[in-house]
Amino acid sequence: MNRIPSNEINRKIIHFSSILIPASYLWFIKDQYVMILLLSGLTILALILELLRNKLNFVNSLFNNIFFKMLRKNEQLGKLTGATWMLISSLIITVFFPIYIVVPALIYLSVGDSFAAIIGKAYPYGKLGKKSITGTISGFIFSSIFALLVNVTLPAHIIILGSLIAMIVEASPIKLNDNLTIPIISALSMKLSLSLL
Repeated sequence: MNRIPSNEINRKIIHFSSILIPASYLWFIKDQYVMILLLSGLTILALILELLRNKLNFVNSLFNNIFFKMLRKNEQLGKLTGATWMLISSLIITVFFPIYIVVPALIYLSVGDSFAAIIGKAYPYGKLGKKSITGTISGFIFSSIFALLVNVTLPAHIIILGSLIAMIVEASPIKLNDNLTIPIISALSMKLSLSLL
């Protein structure tokens, strides 16, 4: 087992905590319009913070004091953080897809991506470019389980297919941030699969 740096663990704990978004939508908010308003507000705040940290030194210093060790190199250089991309993708799929597709798509991101990263780094067996087969399989298993546990609408095979697509996207060398691509592509794949039934 490889040792995982504490900053990577902290980053993935924060990433996993984004499961609060689909959980809130599923059990508390439920209304698409309200969820869109909430996510719009959070996304705008995140984008304002991103702008301010690149324009104002004191905001940048404060931001770096809190988050610098958890940031990827491109994020340290001023690119959008994974958290901001996650809010953008959450907003996009909430606008264009029904709740029963949004919830699993966001679970694939929060759960699948987190487990793929942690287990893939701890037990990096079988390389898939920069990723590992163990990480991808772990992400697929855990995201499928979590999504199936809360699913009440979609056929199980659609949930499993969506999870598989999500983890293929996570492992792919796509240049776009996977916090954007995982939920959008998995949501599209589930919607398309449903239309073919």
